[in-house]
Amino acid sequence: MVGALLAYARENKKRFLLSLIGVSIGVFVLTLMLGITNAMKLKLEKAIGKMGSYVLVVLPGEVKNLGGRTIQLSFYPTLTLDDAEAIKEKCPDVSAVSPFKKVSPNVHYGGKSISASVRGVSPDYLKISGHSLLCGRFLTDSDINNISEVAVLGYNVAKKLYGETCPVGKTIYLFNAPYRIVGVMEKIGTDLSGEDLDDRIYIPITSAVKRISNVDYIDGIYVLPVSPEAFKPAKEEVYSLLLKRHGKKDFSVNSYADLVNTQKQAMEIFTKLSIIVAVISFGVGALGILAVMTLSVYERLVEIGVRRAFGAPRSAIFLQFLLESALLSLTGASAGVVLAVLIVFLISYLAHWPVYLPFREAFLSFSLSFLIGLLSGIYPAVRALSFEPKEILREE
Repeated sequence: MVGALLAYARENKKRFLLSLIGVSIGVFVLTLMLGITNAMKLKLEKAIGKMGSYVLVVLPGEVKNLGGRTIQLSFYPTLTLDDAEAIKEKCPDVSAVSPFKKVSPNVHYGGKSISASVRGVSPDYLKISGHSLLCGRFLTDSDINNISEVAVLGYNVAKKLYGETCPVGKTIYLFNAPYRIVGVMEKIGTDLSGEDLDDRIYIPITSAVKRISNVDYIDGIYVLPVSPEAFKPAKEEVYSLLLKRHGKKDFSVNSYADLVNTQKQAMEIFTKLSIIVAVISFGVGALGILAVMTLSVYERLVEIGVRRAFGAPRSAIFLQFLLESALLSLTGASAGVVLAVLIVFLISYLAHWPVYLPFREAFLSFSLSFLIGLLSGIYPAVRALSFEPKEILREE
């Protein structure tokens, strides 16, 4: 069976090549797009943290998702460090709390300045984010209480300013204030919003609020429930507590996943479009295989007649053309899958995403190809059985 198919393919190279292209493109598109989408999802989960969509974010004012974009409709400077402390103490379904404040000081050392995102956070931020340290330590309760001038650097900040990955014990200057480096974060990469998380500097939230900003309010609060099942109770507890403390609703409580909804919607659209393209390509490939196998029936009538004359059952002829169609489809699928897997791996590597090899998507593509090959081979197989061996041999 395989030998006959190969012999026929050698005689009709262009015809076979055109029939394979459709299936190859379909498999390539489906495997590539689903692979990229899942790689992006892994990156999103890593950016959100180990608890994923179960992280709550409290923001001052009103925040809504309009047309796939997160927009802060209003802002009130009423969210404070005391609110964060009250959530940690009075909400039983909350595991960790980290207030945050973004500041924009001039960052420099030894006459060299860099652009970095400076964030004031608390010790619980490390648990909420799910990230790890490369060396040194993270911020401690003592740093918060003493309004200490200490800093934890992102991986890129350490490399750019000091030419090394662990400059623990050295000094970095925010404006002209010296901050002692106590730790360096592991290499993380960019999140789906495009921000490079390795260009961040973390300092005590109290230092960001009182030393650099000189204000009494914060930008928001990260809240981690004790478990995924406690997400809704924790959200209700935080909402009720802050409403009681503030006397009015001048805040919003959202899941982190809601705030990155734009990226999620983009991935969903990306997936749907890729499936549409793949379906069209599979359809073209199926028609190509159907045409090639139907033509091969007429060009291989002598072979069919001889096999039938020497006792080959009708089922064997039927199975031959059916499996040849499936084999033809799988051949095209192999080229598409190999290329797609390599490209997904390359994109993940270059974009600093978690390495993702789309084996599950490849298996799905192979299965669809096999099914399409079988379906495309039904008509040629039935057509091959419609000829009587005596008539075939008499005419030839």
